[in-house]
Amino acid sequence: MLTAGQEVSSGAMGAGGTTLWSAHLRKVLMAFIMLTAVGFVFVDSRLLSSCGVAALGLYLVLAWRQFGFGTWVPVLMALGGLGAALWQGVDSEVLWRAVDRMLFLAGLIAMLGTLRSAAEIAPEVHQAGLFITGQPASRRYLVMTSGAHFFGVLINLGGLALLLDLIKRSVTSGAAAQLPAEAQEARLRRMTLAVIRGFSLVSLWSPFGFATNAILISIPGLNYMSFGPIGFGMSFVFISIGWAFDHWAGRRFRRFGLPRPNPPPGSWKGGIALAAHVVALGGVVLLVQKATPLSFQQGLICALPCYAFLWAAVSAWRAPPGGPTAGIAEMSRTTWDRLSGLGDEVGVFASAGFLPLALLPLIPLEELRNLVSAMGLGALSLAMGLSVSIIGLALLGVNPIVVASVLGAIGAELSVPGLSDTAIALAITGGWTAVIGLSPFITTLVVSSSIVGRSSSRIGLRWNGSYSLAIFVVWSMMLSALMITGLI
Repeated sequence: MLTAGQEVSSGAMGAGGTTLWSAHLRKVLMAFIMLTAVGFVFVDSRLLSSCGVAALGLYLVLAWRQFGFGTWVPVLMALGGLGAALWQGVDSEVLWRAVDRMLFLAGLIAMLGTLRSAAEIAPEVHQAGLFITGQPASRRYLVMTSGAHFFGVLINLGGLALLLDLIKRSVTSGAAAQLPAEAQEARLRRMTLAVIRGFSLVSLWSPFGFATNAILISIPGLNYMSFGPIGFGMSFVFISIGWAFDHWAGRRFRRFGLPRPNPPPGSWKGGIALAAHVVALGGVVLLVQKATPLSFQQGLICALPCYAFLWAAVSAWRAPPGGPTAGIAEMSRTTWDRLSGLGDEVGVFASAGFLPLALLPLIPLEELRNLVSAMGLGALSLAMGLSVSIIGLALLGVNPIVVASVLGAIGAELSVPGLSDTAIALAITGGWTAVIGLSPFITTLVVSSSIVGRSSSRIGLRWNGSYSLAIFVVWSMMLSALMITGLI
């Protein structure tokens, strides 16, 4: 007969065993989903889709505890959309396409983790982090926001977390720890904002980012080259605007004669290497698109793991014992371990992939076109309305991925004269970029808050609100000028 203490111990072991079993099963399921997404590139199989959606559904059921408010909203919307589509008798072919798109996006988001795992073992990434966070005030903002931009392109939220952790330690240790409390807080604020702002610019153009992939999925006829280069060019404008805000914020500390930090000697090589990886991976994807029948995203999901394996092998080339084999093994192990914890982002992206196709047949597009015409809404006002909707709903907790996917698809189907697919894409990226560092519900600020120890509302609304408003105004002016002159 068990004692009370033994019963507690036995229960804890049972719960732990169940948790480990669930985590292992989630890893197997997500690995299968990733393979399914790659399989869609080469075959069109209803059996594959059926197995994939069963795996995805079970994965999300097992991972529901990872869901936040921003995940429950799109997941419940997707379930509601499925129910409405079945009730209204939407053609099964449409639902199958929605399922395939849902699985592809879920697999693509998970596949991006291979790149993150390779980056985590690459010495140049750590070297670049030290170079970025060790800059003197005179050039700190430009280097940090540019560095965060490249980290975000390659490692996404992992890059954001890495830089913010380095910032936190740099402010609370060494000579910086001896600064007045006010100066320490100002330095933490300015460095945090530089990283967040640089990270947010990924949404403007990165072919590996969430925004670009959500847009390309929602508007199938859209060409990345029609909007990506514009976003890339505007990222330099936004860096300049952010630098002006930072320069103004640091004016009162210049007379204090604060100690000048310096990055470790030679660490600049890490920054150069990081930029080279971005260019190389982007070039590989574009080359695959041009040289094969594959689309941009199909080329991306195939190129990502190949590049990640090669990067891991090269990183461990001179690291005994094991060499390249050990590097690949470590990258694979890290990726595998992470697969069980993707419930939050996979739930959002899977829902965003499914919703547009499932909802479009339920929307009376002709009546909507007549309403738009009766209200006197032109292409420009609709584009601005799309941007504002993304910002407004994100401030209420609705992830921009969902809003962009649904409204982007609807906007493309409306076929309003003057509202091109490129204009829709630019409207989405502008609103998305402006709100990433503003809404307390966005994952970017939630992660930042947990690392730097300041509330997400404080970081987003109080610290970064004026910058977010400024870049949205500038983006809106740029978009308006392009649309009015007929360039897009």
